[in-house]
Amino acid sequence: MYAAAPRLDPRLLKALVRLDDDSVPILETYRGSREIAARLDIPRPSYECVRLLLHDARRQKARRQATRDTLIDIALYIKPIDALYSLD
Repeated sequence: MYAAAPRLDPRLLKALVRLDDDSVPILETYRGSREIAARLDIPRPSYECVRLLLHDARRQKARRQATRDTLIDIALYIKPIDALYSLD
C-alpha cells in the first residue's frame, strides 16, 4: 500500500512549481513529483493534490504576467492609467 500525503511539504511545493511546464500535461509533473518525494523521503502526493496545486500556480502565473504586461504598457504610454482598473 502506498502512503499519500494529506498536506504537501513546502520543499515539495516549491519543487513542483519549478518543475511545472505549461506545455506538458500535469500528469508528467505528477510523475516527477513522486521521484522528488522519494528523494526528500516524504510521502508522495496524490494526483488530485498536485493537479489542484498546479492549476492554482498556473492561474497565479497568468495573473502576474497580465499585471506585468499592463504595467509595462502604461509605462510606455501604450495604455492609459485607467487600465489598472481592469486588473483583478
